[in-house]
Amino acid sequence: MPLVREGFDWEHGVFLGSIMSSEMTAAAFGTIGKLRFDPFAMLPFCGYNMADYWNHWLEIGRRAGARLPRIYLVNWFRKDADGHFMWPGYGENSRVIEWIFGRCSGEDDAVPTLSGCCRRRVRST
Repeated sequence: MPLVREGFDWEHGVFLGSIMSSEMTAAAFGTIGKLRFDPFAMLPFCGYNMADYWNHWLEIGRRAGARLPRIYLVNWFRKDADGHFMWPGYGENSRVIEWIFGRCSGEDDAVPTLSGCCRRRVRST
């Protein structure tokens, strides 16, 4: 999975949120640190059926005149084969946020992939 992906549209963004996984924490029942699927990172906090939750977000996108934000999935915590974080974090996170803002304002482009727009297009000079 790349560091950051942009959903192609609202439905794709909802899909990206629905397939999220995260490590268990004290808020989630299970072994702390174990990876589990956690749609929208909300499973421990959602008090009703997750399919209804997803449908709620899809319905928002179907409302006439809805002004929908772009949806981005960022994997700040990706680890390599040795268990070390691949992204340094802290101040470096501003580079990802800058790219997202550039995408939203139309100042930056990306390479569309099968999973979503995920990296800056390389421009030839």
